[in-house]
Amino acid sequence: MDHLWIVISVLAALMQAVRTAAQKTLNQRMSNLGTTYVRSLVGLPIMLVYLAGVLAFTGGGLPPLSWPFLIYTFLGAGAQVLATMLLIHLFRLKNFAVGSMLVKVDLVMTALIGMVAFSETIPPVGWLALSVVLAGVLAMSVGKIGVGRIKGDGSVLASLNSEATRVALACALLFAFSYLFLREATIALNPGNFLWRGAWTVVVATAMQVVVVGAWVLWKEPRVFAEIWPNGGIVAFIGLTSALGSIGWFTGFALQNASYVRAVGQIEAVFTVAISVLYFRERITRLELAGITLTVIGVLMFRLV
Repeated sequence: MDHLWIVISVLAALMQAVRTAAQKTLNQRMSNLGTTYVRSLVGLPIMLVYLAGVLAFTGGGLPPLSWPFLIYTFLGAGAQVLATMLLIHLFRLKNFAVGSMLVKVDLVMTALIGMVAFSETIPPVGWLALSVVLAGVLAMSVGKIGVGRIKGDGSVLASLNSEATRVALACALLFAFSYLFLREATIALNPGNFLWRGAWTVVVATAMQVVVVGAWVLWKEPRVFAEIWPNGGIVAFIGLTSALGSIGWFTGFALQNASYVRAVGQIEAVFTVAISVLYFRERITRLELAGITLTVIGVLMFRLV
């Protein structure tokens, strides 16, 4: 039971990698906003079914909707939406390669901010595991996009002093806060079974996103709702994998530090490389292989924490 969170986080990462691959296909037919929104809209009913199963199993009933729980959940859900919007904006910017790598520093931000302002406690071996995972993920990123593309217009320094870098760092910061707020939301439901706490938090957070983002979609891109049915098959697949992934993340948050859960979740990058090789027939570089090795080693190190 002590290391159950590792297994759950790895499975959540697998679902997220598969969902991301499906979203790349859907994004050719729907806008970025629409592609982002359908995962919550279609995923919520699946999460409600899961919640019903958890309630039948644990008998936990309704949670005490305290202000700390509602505020942490709202802030976490809001930060997640804003971070996702910045990530989509990042795709359109010059020097995106460096920016996409810098988003990975959310691991360090989560750990540092978590220790200073939240309930995160990280021993030396935890920091070592985090560092190994981060090194592996960055190596995979460099191997994937190539050193030449990282340099952009002329140098790494020039690329670092760009709008893409600023957007990436803001995106990483928002993602870090989203993980920490959602972790605190699950803690606010203590005492309670971890399945019960994770299930209620994921349902409430996703419901908030469906309502708030849905209002934005209705105002800005109402055609999105008409585009869902013609793409029903892939939309349903994205909703299912997104729901399973989110359930995994929130259950992990109910069991362990947000920084640890997200660090183990970086094994998603390994799954993404595997999907690109097996499904999209892309070639894998030596640097990517080195990054995969480091990431797996780092994930296994969390068994020592």
